[in-house]
Amino acid sequence: MDFPQYDFASLNETDIREEIIAPLLRHLGYRSGTENNVIREQPLTYPKSSLGRKKKTDPILRGRADYICNVKGQINWVIEAKAPSEALDNDAVEQSWTYANHPEIRAVYFCLSNGLDFQIFQTDRDPGAKPFFQCNYENMEESLDIIMNILSPEGILRDHPKYKVDKGLPIGPGLRSIVRITSGSINYINNTLGLKPLIGLTMAITEGSIERNENGKLETYIETQVPYQSLQKLNEKLGLHSLRLFSDHEVVSTNPEIPTVCSAITTHIIPKGEMALNLVTWEETPFLMNMSIESQTIATGYLEGNKFHGKFNALLTFQEIDLKVAMGGSFKVYLA
Repeated sequence: MDFPQYDFASLNETDIREEIIAPLLRHLGYRSGTENNVIREQPLTYPKSSLGRKKKTDPILRGRADYICNVKGQINWVIEAKAPSEALDNDAVEQSWTYANHPEIRAVYFCLSNGLDFQIFQTDRDPGAKPFFQCNYENMEESLDIIMNILSPEGILRDHPKYKVDKGLPIGPGLRSIVRITSGSINYINNTLGLKPLIGLTMAITEGSIERNENGKLETYIETQVPYQSLQKLNEKLGLHSLRLFSDHEVVSTNPEIPTVCSAITTHIIPKGEMALNLVTWEETPFLMNMSIESQTIATGYLEGNKFHGKFNALLTFQEIDLKVAMGGSFKVYLA
């Protein structure tokens, strides 16, 4: 976007629209007739009651918004042009606010520009509130990235996502009916073989979710990552890097005395000759035979705020050699 030097004293409101506002809207990514649409000079009619007028004899209140910018048919913001000779005073702000707050528009932001000054306001604040961003024409070029961040279609959608009403049964108090696991950890405390590398080991839970299956029961999915590459590869061979646990509960318990119980059983086969980490020697060695390995996991926990935490027990059974390795520890996940 170019920023020519203007003799603002010679410009009127129409000049400000055509020379400054229209190029700015194009630079931001708005075009008439596109998914990020620009509607010019839309006439607005106000209910008499909205401004305290109730008599039948009172005249109909009308207005005309200079520019309404619409992002993908979802979100509006407006911009009003003034002549350079007009101050962006309280009257100008209130007029723009009434356009932005109109029932047909419900804009998230409204902007004012007389060419010399550019201001952005939040509509959900009092019309007497100060702009949360402002600049003048002289420093508008260096402020352009900030304006883009606020008013571009991407910025509008990022800061004002379209939420749907969640009509489902919440997973727990204050949570939605489907929740995302943002982070967490699994801490190994003990094992029956006394495998020292596993004692105190922390496995990161990188992502996941808790939702309900077709029977209305809780189903938890987690992705995990361990700090040792060889152990991570073994987990992937055993299918333990990605785990789905099932519960007979419909909601996550908030009572540590009656915790939610989740369990998972998986079986994977490691073929003869494949290299994998030996948990006893802690070295990668080839399997001497086809090995069926069953993993059983039981986790019990409760919800505390947005943290679901508790204890777990796991059992690995190497079926061909009848070797069982039991492990236990604690876990925690954070929900959003």
